[in-house]
Amino acid sequence: MIRTHETNTRWWGAPAGIVDDAAFFTQPDIERQQALAAYQWVEFKSDLGAAPPLAAIARAGFFLADTQVAFRIALREADGTCAEQLTVRFAGESGFQCRAEDLAPFDRERYIHLPGLTQERLNERYANWGSQLIRDHPETCLAVLSGEQVQGWFLSQPAPGGLNLTLAATHRHARVSGFLLYQKSLAAYAAKGHRVGFAGFSVRNTAVHNIYAKLGARFTAPFGIWLWISPGANRSDAPTNS
Repeated sequence: MIRTHETNTRWWGAPAGIVDDAAFFTQPDIERQQALAAYQWVEFKSDLGAAPPLAAIARAGFFLADTQVAFRIALREADGTCAEQLTVRFAGESGFQCRAEDLAPFDRERYIHLPGLTQERLNERYANWGSQLIRDHPETCLAVLSGEQVQGWFLSQPAPGGLNLTLAATHRHARVSGFLLYQKSLAAYAAKGHRVGFAGFSVRNTAVHNIYAKLGARFTAPFGIWLWISPGANRSDAPTNS
C-alpha cells in the first residue's frame, strides 16, 4: 500500500514513500508502523470528499500539509488584449534550461514542512522535476520571454482528458506579471491545438487562484495532501548539495 516515490527519493537522498491505497489507514497499528519504518517521510493524497476519516489519518501520524485546488480551463488563442510584447519558445523547437538558481521561491509548497529544508533545496526539487518534464515532453514545455530574457516556464504533459499543466514557474528576475505569463502560455498551447488544460495549486497561493479565475477556470473538487515524517528525520538527515 506504500511504494517508493522515486523522484522524492532521488531528491531527498533517502527513502521517501507515497501511500497509494487509503485502506492503509484501516490496517492494524503495528502493520502501518512496520510499513512506514522503511521511509524517512511518506505522502498521502486524496480527494477531500473521498478521504478516510481525518481522525484515522491523524492516528497514523500524518498531518495535513496542503490543500490543493483542482481546476479545468478552456485553452483559447490570444485575443489581442495582451499589451506586453512576449514571445514563447517550446523546448521541442529550440530547447532551454530550467535551473534552480533561476526560479522564484516555491514558498507555498508542502515540502517546506520537511525538517531542515531550505528554500534553495526546495527549488532544486522543482528544477529537477522541470528538467525531467522538458526531456520527456519537449513539445509541451515552453518558456515565455520578454526580449531575450526568460520570464517563466510552463511545463506540461499530454494526458487523458486534456493537457496536464504540470508545473508553472516564474523566473526570480521576471519583469512581467504572473497573469501575463499564464495568459501567454495558455494561448500558446491553444495555438498548438490543445483545447483543455487541467492541474491543481495550493489553496494558500491566492495569486495563482485569482489568475486562473480571471482566465475562466472551472474549479473542481479539492484534494488534501498529508505527510508522515519519521522521528529520525531530523535536521542532520536533511540532504545537502552533492
